[in-house]
Amino acid sequence: MKHICTQTFFSLSTDFQREIKSIVEYVYLILSSSKKYRLLGMIVLVIALASCNSSPKEKVEIEYKNYIHGLASPIQLQIGSTTVNLHDYFEKTSLISEILFEGQQLKADSAGNILIPQLQGKTIANLHIEYDKVAHDIPVFATEKIRYRFTYKPTSPKITSVKMSGNMNGWNKDASVLIREGELWAIDFDLVPGLYEYRIWEDEKEMLDPNHNNRKDNGLGGQNSVFTAGNPQLHAPVIWTDAATENSLTFGSADSLEQYQAYFQNMEIAVVRSGTTWKIEIPMVAKALDRSYIRVFASGNRQRSNDLLIPLSHGDVVMLPAALNRKDMQAAVMYFLMVDRFADGNKSNNRPTINDSILPKANNLGGDLQGVVSKIKEGYFNDLGVNTLWISPISRNAEGAWGLWNKGVTTKFSAYHGYWPTAMRAIDDRFGDEASMKELIQLAHDKQMNVILDYVAHHVHQDHPLHRLHPDWSTDLYLPDGSLNTEKWDSHRLTTWFDTFLPTWDFSKPEVVDALTDTAMYWVDHYQLDGFRHDATKHIPTAFWQELTKKIKKRELEQDRHIFQIGETYGNPELIGSYIGSGQLDSQFDFNLYDAAVDAFAKDNTSFANLKRVLMQSTKAYGNHHLMGNISGNQDRARFTSYADGSVQFDEDAKKAGWIRDIENKGIDGFKKIEMLHAFNLTIPGIPCIYYGDEIAMPGANDPDNRRMMHFGDWNQEQQQLHKHVADLVKFRNEHLALSYGDLMILSDNNEVLCFARKYFGKIVVVAFSKKANQPFAIQNAGLDLRGLKSINGILRVEEGKTEVEVNEKGYAIFYN
Repeated sequence: MKHICTQTFFSLSTDFQREIKSIVEYVYLILSSSKKYRLLGMIVLVIALASCNSSPKEKVEIEYKNYIHGLASPIQLQIGSTTVNLHDYFEKTSLISEILFEGQQLKADSAGNILIPQLQGKTIANLHIEYDKVAHDIPVFATEKIRYRFTYKPTSPKITSVKMSGNMNGWNKDASVLIREGELWAIDFDLVPGLYEYRIWEDEKEMLDPNHNNRKDNGLGGQNSVFTAGNPQLHAPVIWTDAATENSLTFGSADSLEQYQAYFQNMEIAVVRSGTTWKIEIPMVAKALDRSYIRVFASGNRQRSNDLLIPLSHGDVVMLPAALNRKDMQAAVMYFLMVDRFADGNKSNNRPTINDSILPKANNLGGDLQGVVSKIKEGYFNDLGVNTLWISPISRNAEGAWGLWNKGVTTKFSAYHGYWPTAMRAIDDRFGDEASMKELIQLAHDKQMNVILDYVAHHVHQDHPLHRLHPDWSTDLYLPDGSLNTEKWDSHRLTTWFDTFLPTWDFSKPEVVDALTDTAMYWVDHYQLDGFRHDATKHIPTAFWQELTKKIKKRELEQDRHIFQIGETYGNPELIGSYIGSGQLDSQFDFNLYDAAVDAFAKDNTSFANLKRVLMQSTKAYGNHHLMGNISGNQDRARFTSYADGSVQFDEDAKKAGWIRDIENKGIDGFKKIEMLHAFNLTIPGIPCIYYGDEIAMPGANDPDNRRMMHFGDWNQEQQQLHKHVADLVKFRNEHLALSYGDLMILSDNNEVLCFARKYFGKIVVVAFSKKANQPFAIQNAGLDLRGLKSINGILRVEEGKTEVEVNEKGYAIFYN
């Protein structure tokens, strides 16, 4: 795998100067391929280029080599030693000549694995690898985990077994079996300091922990017990972008930094300290790249700081939003639509399943690809400001009636949603055809929008010909004890079936991995897709994602394309993060943050304490410039606005609610609160994702009531106003680089409010949320100059020794320069 970019540098006007300069640049390339001589090579090049005439006449090309595709994801060490597979970073590990870590030579085994020892006395480090005579560097983070012992006193001495399920073990009770120690039962966990929710299982009976009253709402009308491991309140240093010139940039911090490391692409570069700022020279080879990046990592107080990500365009720091394009995913705003439920553009392909056992809302409603095309042409998405469309699966799906809902109302379902494939490469005629899909993608690209397709790799419908041909390619429907292996989301997450008619592929078989990754590549090759949303990510082994990503990276290099991959995983940050990295997916959706946001914004009496905690947990786990999806809603949850206005209760069966009563908007609370959610998603790190209809506060209980047909042109006043406000928020995000690449700083200690700042060099955006209108609250300024900021929906007062914020009735305010 080879990545070579060229960019011309101007030569001097004389032949002699031109020849000297060519030689010097060649010497630089030779020297810089080795870490030992890299600095010398850069000095030589800088001296040579400094002598160049500013009025060039002829050109000489410099070649930049980098064999890691994209930015190398940092390696997160575990307690003890950590195994890293270098195939996640390099195509052929046989071309590696040197691996150096903390002065120690490491060696890869025949499978490309290396064993990295635990860091001693440091928080961050560097892994240096020489590949095909070119130097590469990968950031390494020390483990943050601690050993935590949990003890439990049972309700009776006659109890024979005690287990725990919680977000420390993926809610799998069989993964945490306690050991009896006298009157107590105990278990040891290796955990990142923080708050953990759990339930106790005594002799297979589930309960809250009767020994502790520390409990937390689970978001489903119940509660979980909680414990805190370690001290999550330890102060982590904060660093920020400071200033940029033509050839350098500086970053600053109000904290004492013990370590700092900077990288240009995948090459460690020098950092020079000057007082409270640190200077980085932009390497001359940055001129060779349309888009490159500088990353900075630091630590202090034995805590890792936030990271910095600075985009460059031909060596210049990107300062204007106009310099970004749809391939810059940090600036993406995503819109998710379910094809059958969005717009009907072709009445001739309307073919609902004719079966009396399917109630209308569980049948096909007529939406199709041509309907999406019509909305692209009308400018609907451009008017909203989104630049990435995620469309539900469009492959051929099952005919007939399947599944069963039987709780007061009885119905089966058609495959209107697209998640029950019977052919992996053919488009379902109810959605459209090849021509309409290609037209959709071309129109989207013409309007500077990405298109990512929902891809179902985990399972197929039982009528799929490949399943009939190879029934042995599926996992067993029955477990060894004779019970059905269905919906075992946690205890058998890699083998469970989602229903008895949806066989799960057995990914332990290489032929299955080859078939399913090749099918994904068919969609990449046959259409100019910009990426995938991957269904049920955590139910598929990482080996599958590694193989698919390897094929995708190869195609990206061959065709100069960018193919983005985002996954769907419910679980704790460690499980979610285990599928993200250089060898796997680019990101996943952050359901933990969404749950915390629903709790904070939809409920009147919930403080912002948990939302702030989960927000910081996410940036710590995935990085401050992650690409995690921040959703306004989801096809598997009741609509946010219906929770927010009380139409759906948190303690009821939300799916049943959609069958037994009509749920509509109730008052203006839902509109106000979902606008706050949109404002939150559009100003925090990550990719905001609008679930279709949330821009007008569409109501609905859970599936399929949350999948109603989208409607256009018949909006009431509240819907029109909300749509305008959401479009304004998206536009604001698109116009302020601080919201794409800015550093995140929490400014509020008061849990009744949430206030944070995003800073990108001299640009600052401050965002505040409060449920008490027109009541001032104090914030920190975190070393920022907040004077003279413009205001949206609020007041910012900066006085000597005191900074206050007020928000109006909207519940949020934004201040910016």
